Amino acid sequence: MATGLEPAATEAAGPLTGLRVVDCSAIIAGPITTAFLATYGADVVKLEPLEGDALRGYPSTLPGQSRYFLGINRGKRSVAVDLKRPEGVALARRLARDADVFVESFRPGVAARLSLDDGTLRSSNPRLIYCSISAFGQAGPLAERAGLDPVVQCYGGLAWEQGAADGSDVPVLVRGSLVDYYTGSLAASGILLAVIARAKTGTGQRLDTSLLDGVLAMQAGRAFWAEAIEPPEAVRDLLGDRVSRIYPTKDGHVYLYVELPKFWTGLCRTLELQAWLDDPRLQTMVGRHTHKAELIAAITERLAARPAVDWETVFEAADVPCTRIRTIPEMLLDPQALANGTLATVTHSALGPVRALATPVRLKDTPGRLPAPPPALGEHTDAVLAEAGYSSGEIARLRAAGVVR
Repeated sequence: MATGLEPAATEAAGPLTGLRVVDCSAIIAGPITTAFLATYGADVVKLEPLEGDALRGYPSTLPGQSRYFLGINRGKRSVAVDLKRPEGVALARRLARDADVFVESFRPGVAARLSLDDGTLRSSNPRLIYCSISAFGQAGPLAERAGLDPVVQCYGGLAWEQGAADGSDVPVLVRGSLVDYYTGSLAASGILLAVIARAKTGTGQRLDTSLLDGVLAMQAGRAFWAEAIEPPEAVRDLLGDRVSRIYPTKDGHVYLYVELPKFWTGLCRTLELQAWLDDPRLQTMVGRHTHKAELIAAITERLAARPAVDWETVFEAADVPCTRIRTIPEMLLDPQALANGTLATVTHSALGPVRALATPVRLKDTPGRLPAPPPALGEHTDAVLAEAGYSSGEIARLRAAGVVR
């Protein structure tokens, strides 16, 4: 069995080469967790229902394909199996017996009903690291409540902070499943911490996180309450709606960050608003926040004179953080993202060359290789089962019985 810490198998191997992961998660948070592990060398086997991960059905402009699924399931192998059948559960347990990591995103209690809980799996594989990802947590009054990213955004204060906190009373949902992605980062970090701990203790352990953990962790700078000196309703980020913001221009929009003194000075000089530098009301971030309506109106008026592309160049020369608002299609061709190695092109069996996320964290000595393209449903069922010791006849019988695809 792999330890996850043995030397890389090849010169270009990633640091997780040899780590074997069974992925029973679905939608986004769990799959992005295991995608990160796969990017750095882990062998991730994704167990999908016979109809596929529900994310495969998400609509996109790519005919017959889900960009969401393709983008966050890179580098994995797919086994299509019916876990409602005893033979399917037996298959999952057999794979877990030789795995280093097991990841699941069932509602709390479901894994135990399937006999795929940590106690059952770790009884035959004490070195197994068992990761649970849920909506609200494994215990507590909401543990069994259904929840996905937008639900937990709204429950966890993020939608309020984006909208209602500025006095508009209209909460705003943040698009892009960022709570899912952040929770996946927490889960991946937890798994790697457990791998380090296992190297010291020789045994695995269970870890869990949730979308609720994620939405609060990503607001750590807001979720801070001095319990003895203030009521909870006094907890506000006073700079949540600030002078730094997206501004319209003659053509397009720019984002300007001007909170820190050097950037505020650069803004005032660039827009020929030097009088603000001597205005006693505007010498602190709090003071500028207090008078933000006046400042925003004046900045908006000045920016209307030129297009966004010009202002980006002007503010860059003044060392004021600024960017023209870009689109995702633009980012796929972005020279900086390509120079970083964040995006790369691989060959998909049905789609041909595809550009997708490559290595968002670059390790000098163990960089790994570009992750393989995302798998077709059940593409690796036969190969994975054969590796687990199933004969060709056993695989054929499971397929004929509708247990695997």
